[in-house]
Amino acid sequence: MKIDMSAKAVTLRLKQANELRRLCLALANSSAGRKIRKEHPENDVVRRTSRAALGS
Repeated sequence: MKIDMSAKAVTLRLKQANELRRLCLALANSSAGRKIRKEHPENDVVRRTSRAALGS
């Protein structure tokens, strides 16, 4: 299987990755994300996601 490395294909993949990142950060800032941060403040993954989402 070959991966399309044309400029158009790479640009599309970068845009999709950025959209997914923004969605993940928005979800981390949602009420469900806040609840998880409150319930599991000692969890390394939760803390790392919180830093990314909140910029702290």
